[in-house]
Amino acid sequence: MGALSNIDPTAVAVWASAVVLFVLIAVLRAVFKLNFSLLTVLALGLGIALSLVFDGQVDSLNLLGNIYINLITALVAPLIFVSIISSITYVGSLKKLRSIGLRSVGWLLLTNLIAIVMTLGVAIPLHIGSGVKLVDDESTAGFLTSQTAPLDQVILNFFPKNIVGDLSGNRVVPIIITATVLAIAIVSVGRQKDVSIVKRFFEQTKDVIYKAVGYVVELTPYAVVVLGATSTAATTSKADALLALLSILVLGFVLNIIQAFVVNGLLLKFVAHVPPLTFFKAVLPAQTTAFTTQSSVATLPLSIRQLGTVGVGADVANFTTPIGTTIGMPGCAGVWPMLSAVFTINALGLGYSPVSYVALAVIGLLSSIGTAGVPGTAIVTATTVFTAVGLPVQLLVPLVPVSNIVGMPSTMANVSAAVTCAAIVSRQTGEFDEGVLDSARAGRHRHRAGVVVSPAGGAVASPVVPVAAPLGAVGVAASVVASPVAAGVGAAHKPVQPGFAVTPGLSLTLHQSTLRVQADDDADDAPVPVGACGISAHAATAKAA
Repeated sequence: MGALSNIDPTAVAVWASAVVLFVLIAVLRAVFKLNFSLLTVLALGLGIALSLVFDGQVDSLNLLGNIYINLITALVAPLIFVSIISSITYVGSLKKLRSIGLRSVGWLLLTNLIAIVMTLGVAIPLHIGSGVKLVDDESTAGFLTSQTAPLDQVILNFFPKNIVGDLSGNRVVPIIITATVLAIAIVSVGRQKDVSIVKRFFEQTKDVIYKAVGYVVELTPYAVVVLGATSTAATTSKADALLALLSILVLGFVLNIIQAFVVNGLLLKFVAHVPPLTFFKAVLPAQTTAFTTQSSVATLPLSIRQLGTVGVGADVANFTTPIGTTIGMPGCAGVWPMLSAVFTINALGLGYSPVSYVALAVIGLLSSIGTAGVPGTAIVTATTVFTAVGLPVQLLVPLVPVSNIVGMPSTMANVSAAVTCAAIVSRQTGEFDEGVLDSARAGRHRHRAGVVVSPAGGAVASPVVPVAAPLGAVGVAASVVASPVAAGVGAAHKPVQPGFAVTPGLSLTLHQSTLRVQADDDADDAPVPVGACGISAHAATAKAA
C-alpha cells in the first residue's frame, strides 16, 4: 500500500485519457483513412481539450513530449549532412549550387525584412506600450545579456570547428558548410576518378535516414496531442500575470499569423506560382508541430518531408529549409524583437525619430543571421537588439512570459517562411515538379491507377498515376504518364527485376516485355519523405546501353 499511496490519481487519469486519444487517432488513420494534415490538426485540438478537462494538470505528459522532441532532433544533424552531400553530388553543378545558396539566403532575409517593416508599421501608430509601467529587474537582466554573443563571435560560430561537436550540437550552419565542402570535393575528384562508391554510400545512407525519419514522423499526431496539452497548460497558468501585457500578447499572435499565412501566401501565389491553400494544406503538419514544440530545428525533418508532397525539388528542400532554421526567422528575429522594442520605447516615453527606427530595423535584420532555431530564441534575439540600440535590457524581463507564449506562433511563422522560400527558390531554379503540385491540388494522395511503358517504343494508353514523391534524385514524378522510348533502344534497356519496390504502395514489374508501374489501392496515404524510397525521374523510361 505504501507504493500505491505515492501514485497520483490525476496523473493516472491523464495518462489513461491520453492512451484513449492515441487509440482514437490510430482508428481514424487506419479505418477512416483520415488525411495526415487533418489528423495532426485534430490532434492539436484533442490536446488542448485534454488540458482544459484536467485544468492544466498534465505535467506528467511532459515525458512523452520530450521523448518525441529528442527522437526527431537526433535525426536533424545526420539528415542535413547526408542530404546536402547527396543532393549536391547528384546535381553536380557548382553554378547551380551558388544559385540555390544565394537565392535561399536572399529570400530568407527578405521575409524577415517584411516582418520587421510590417511590425513597425503596425506597432508605432498603435503606440503599443504607452502608459505601461515596466519593472526594472537588473539581476535577471544579467542572465539575458549573458545569452547573447558579440558579432565577431556570431560570425566565428558560422564556421565548423569540430565536425563531431557540430553534429552532436545540431549546429546547422557549420554542418551545412562542412557538407557543402565535402560534396564539392566529391564532385571535383569525380572529374578525374571514379567516385561512384562514395556517391552511392551517401545516397543509400540518405535513404536509410529518411526511412528512420519516416518512422518518427508517423508519431507526430500522437506527439501533438501531448505537446498541445502541455503548451496549453503552460499558457493558461500564466494568464493572470499576463493581463497587463495583453496588448503585446495579442498583437504578437496576430502579426505572426499574418506573416505565416498572408505574407507567405502572397509570395507563394505571385512569386512561386503555387496555390497557397494547396501548399499550406501540405505543410500544415510541420506548422502544427512548430507551434507546439517552439523549435524550427525539431520541425526540420517534417518540413523537408512535407515539401516533397507539393513538388519542391529535393536539392532545394534539403538546402534551403535547414538554412531557414538559423537565418531569417521572421517570427523570432523579426516580429518579436521589433514589437518588444517599440513596446519598451513607448513605455519609457523615449522620442524615437524615423532615422532611429530605420537603424532599429537594420540591426534587427542583421541579428536574424545566426539565430538558433530552438525554444527561447525570440527573447535572446530581442536582447541582442536591445543591447545594440542601447535600450535597457532589464525591461525585457517582464516580457519573458509573453515571449514564451508568443514563441508558438513565432516558430510557426519561422517554419512557414523557410518552406515558402524553398518553394520560391525551387521555382526560380527550375527544380519545381509541376506534376506533384497538380496531384496535391487535386487531392490525390493514394495510388490507384497504373502506367504502362512499352520498351519497344510505343506508349500503352493508361491512366495517370498520382505519386506523392518529388522529381529528380528523390523520387518519381507525381504524374507519371506513359512516355515512348526512343526507337531501337527497346532491346538494350536495363532489365528490371519482377516486383522491384519503388516506393510504398508502388512497384515495378516486367510483364510480357512491358514495364508496368502498378499502384496498390491499399497503400498508406502518408506523404513520402523527400529522398526516400523513390527512383530517379530518368529511370522511369528505358535507357540505351
